[in-house]
Amino acid sequence: MGSTTRVSTGVLGGILAPAWFLACAPPEEPSRDHWADVADSTEIRLIREPLAPCEDCISLERVLVIGDTIGEGYLREAYHMVRDSAGNYWFGQYEAVKVFDAAGNFVGEVGRAGEGPMEWSNAIPAHADRDGHVHVFDTDNLRRSEIGRDFTLADEARIPGRVVDALALAGGERWVVNMWHPVDDALGFPLHLLEGEEIVTSFGGMVDLSDRRAQPRSMRILASDGADRIFASAWDRFEIAVWSDAGRRITGFEDPAFHERLFDSDAPTSADNPPTHRMRALKVDSDERLWVATWRRRDDWLDLMEERVGPRGEVRLEVKSGHDYSDIYDNQIDVIDLASARVIARARMAEGVLVDFLGDDALWVGEYRENGDLRVAIWEIGFQSVVARPGPARRTSAQVAVYHLTWTTNARVANPILRVLYDRCSYQLP
Repeated sequence: MGSTTRVSTGVLGGILAPAWFLACAPPEEPSRDHWADVADSTEIRLIREPLAPCEDCISLERVLVIGDTIGEGYLREAYHMVRDSAGNYWFGQYEAVKVFDAAGNFVGEVGRAGEGPMEWSNAIPAHADRDGHVHVFDTDNLRRSEIGRDFTLADEARIPGRVVDALALAGGERWVVNMWHPVDDALGFPLHLLEGEEIVTSFGGMVDLSDRRAQPRSMRILASDGADRIFASAWDRFEIAVWSDAGRRITGFEDPAFHERLFDSDAPTSADNPPTHRMRALKVDSDERLWVATWRRRDDWLDLMEERVGPRGEVRLEVKSGHDYSDIYDNQIDVIDLASARVIARARMAEGVLVDFLGDDALWVGEYRENGDLRVAIWEIGFQSVVARPGPARRTSAQVAVYHLTWTTNARVANPILRVLYDRCSYQLP
């Protein structure tokens, strides 16, 4: 005759608790050097993410709209813009730079088409220095122009190639430029350190020269911190390399999930070959937090596409009439604590096309009206530190040191240990 053994919920909880901690606790990481002191230049730190990053820590407020529908204040494009010390906004407009004041009013146009002084073909405002001067790169005339407060030419220098983007170091005394430079000692390197008119060193990782798209793959997104360390990322990969101001690699931060599936540019867009997420902008604040702005492909992106026949008879997905390619993306901002390589906060923006951060307290977004007219919205941004939620009444030392345990359930389980075992596990950074 068989027998039945009854085990109380308290005993069962005591038996299963160690198994729960093994199953649900994230793996401990070995202690590592501070990210800025790494001696191994090949190191990569994987970005770690809690199940629920703080969604209330990033504040966003739309405070200004720039751009007229007609007339001199009309913006043709908005890829390059800086704000000077007086609060003026300088927009590159190919052969000229349009300037708007702090209230968004059109002030005037600097420069004109041509090849002489204060004449441009593709003007890129790249930096506003402490003296209120604005530095403009011209990728076609191969020249950097320094414009004074009175909108006249203060200085100019030659540049060695077609610059895609430029980052000022030491207040503008030196520059890191992203460009494809086809000379023996620089070919394949995406970044180049300029002093005066000369390249001091080329760095940034070697681009595969056998790739027929090597040149566009060398494009980088740039930012620097208060120590002039350089943060650089490709557009299609969440692989942020950190370099010293002399071009020595320090470390890297990577999120492999961002580019699990890369777009095959040799194949048409399809449900099996979707457009990739895109890196858009980087910013490092004074509290060693890395801000990353990305374009994230929307879950419903296929609803905005339709099948069309290409020139060679292939069937491809293209954006429906009345929509723009940017409509299939949402803007996302992640804040990463560099010391722990953890995402600590996140915000999503459905409005417009996020272009770049603007100093420490703002970002700018392109907004298109139904008729295609472009305006630029300035958003103020802020950060409020994560506030720890109260944990359970009793916590282990490991939980107190690292994690606060939370659970969500509608089940009525009396024993708290069994309740946690019954429900899913989630973690929030204290």
